Amino acid sequence: MWVYKKFHRQCIVLPFFRFTLGFVDNILGKYITNIVGWFACAKTFFDVNNEKFNEMDRNELMQELYNNGRMMLKLSEALGRLALAGRDMTRLSGFTTRVDTLMNVLNDMKLGNFEKAQVTDENGNDEMQRLALKAGAGTLVAQDNIIKFEDVPLVTPNGDVLIESLSFEVRSGRNVLVCGPNGCGKSSLFRTLGELWPLFGGTLTKPAKGKLFYVPQRPYMTLGTLRDQVIYPDTAYDMAKKGLIDQDLEKMLEHVQLTHILGREGGWSAVQDWMDVLSGGEKQRIAMARLFYHKPQFAILDECTSAVSVDVEGAMYRMCREMNITLFTVSHRKSLWKYHEYSLHMDGRGSYRFEQIDEQSDHFGS
Repeated sequence: MWVYKKFHRQCIVLPFFRFTLGFVDNILGKYITNIVGWFACAKTFFDVNNEKFNEMDRNELMQELYNNGRMMLKLSEALGRLALAGRDMTRLSGFTTRVDTLMNVLNDMKLGNFEKAQVTDENGNDEMQRLALKAGAGTLVAQDNIIKFEDVPLVTPNGDVLIESLSFEVRSGRNVLVCGPNGCGKSSLFRTLGELWPLFGGTLTKPAKGKLFYVPQRPYMTLGTLRDQVIYPDTAYDMAKKGLIDQDLEKMLEHVQLTHILGREGGWSAVQDWMDVLSGGEKQRIAMARLFYHKPQFAILDECTSAVSVDVEGAMYRMCREMNITLFTVSHRKSLWKYHEYSLHMDGRGSYRFEQIDEQSDHFGS
């Protein structure tokens, strides 16, 4: 109860303090400084003992007032900016601290000396020290047509140990459905697989980076033509080097039932704000056409068909099978189980289960 009252009091006092401080800063910077400037200027002109101004006629007085008034106004604006400089410097200090922290972390990761773990177990012992883990301690092996985790701990760069030892093997042609609650480690698995996060132990066998492809739930739409959306991150020159033409891209749009946007948007060379022009389902289908263009050995589909109808979704999964693209799918749709041979279930408590999917049983609810 005491903690609740303290938290409730802070929630009320802190916003009120910020509002008061901002109000005072604005009043001081916008109004008080101008009033002081004009008052100092007017006091001189209304001084009956000022011999210099007493000898001037009306036109000279107006000219002198105008010149002095402009200088006072600029001086008051400068004082106002100076009064508000403290707030701007505080914001700049926060941004600078974050950039400096990011640069230090990147340097530590590059040197393999990242030691910023903050996770402790119930006895107060550091989790990273208990497991004797160190960034870069694992072994990475490049091999085609296989993804194999051998005693690989799933650890975030901050030191959260999600799974102490992860071991499973997937060869080309065996699709895997990855499921589990939020925060269980699904995204962490793929970040480790994509070498965004370092290995803290074990051995990871995987194809080269160019043979893995990631399709997110909200795909990135680049600036450029409709053609650029399908071939991203390639350019038109890279597309020509692969021996592909626009008719080949049109076939890829046929696979995702999206050829109608060619006529609607004005052809392959049309330039639009694609994030706004395309609907959520169309952007997801463009991302799948992008997958068909690159034809990687393995693809990671992270809820990338959530806005697509079931029939179009099934057609895209069947096309992946025909193109020999092995899939790691993150989804909770029961309709997708029939397109996968194995399931990887993470419970969010450090345990996992990798097993073959039995069509006779209901794995989705287990």
